[in-house]
Amino acid sequence: MLDISGVRRAFSAYLDRLIDSLESRPEVTGLVLAGSTADRSRVDEWSDHDFLVVCSSHHDAEAMRTDLRWLPDHQDLVIAARETEHGLKCVYRDGHVLEFAVFGPDELGLAHANAFEVPLDRGGVYATMKDVAAKPKPGSERSPLEHAQLFLALVLIGVGRARRGETLTAGQFIRTHALAHLLALHRRVVPGGNDPRLDDLDLFRRVEQVHPDLAAVIERALERDPETAARGLLYVAEATAIARWADWPAEAASVVKRRLGWEDAPR
Repeated sequence: MLDISGVRRAFSAYLDRLIDSLESRPEVTGLVLAGSTADRSRVDEWSDHDFLVVCSSHHDAEAMRTDLRWLPDHQDLVIAARETEHGLKCVYRDGHVLEFAVFGPDELGLAHANAFEVPLDRGGVYATMKDVAAKPKPGSERSPLEHAQLFLALVLIGVGRARRGETLTAGQFIRTHALAHLLALHRRVVPGGNDPRLDDLDLFRRVEQVHPDLAAVIERALERDPETAARGLLYVAEATAIARWADWPAEAASVVKRRLGWEDAPR
């Protein structure tokens, strides 16, 4: 049996070493912990260390992105991949994963966050993170109607590509893009859909824990070929409270089904 207390002790021990390393560097003005690294009650054997580092100059920030000797056990890294301008993904020989970004001055505001902790603040980091956490979350600028319309349009486009034989891009449109709009719509219009336990930065996270029945139906649909998966997602929309929402675009849904030659989408 997995010793979760041991996993959490190891997780915290690594974090302590990381904080000690960064505190020793005068060019580092802040450290922000995110995700389960901030909310350590959620730590399990698959938890990554997620964090943001802030430096006093852009030069120092880039140096820390390219020279990773400040990381504990840096010699054991087997992956150190630059993912974005500021961010990296790293993997140790034992499979331990880091996801982090290093910002120069005045760049921390580019981040997105929900839960966070600031164990190192040499000026203004916590105040900036409060503003970051209060920013509108990605996708929140869209209205529920826009999510519904985009969901239906992406179903139509994705199935069209599948019927051309372009099954990889069809699967991406249906299983990722269309599903994201369906999940956003569920959160916005279904009573209890926007449970605070869900991740407001990633629509796909923790749906299984919060809405297990919904997740099970979606999972069954996604296991099928792209067109059957699309019909399953449309079934989710039309067989749940989404379709009882006053502004559900029923006419548009009928047009999509008619264009694709579908009757009512099956389970």
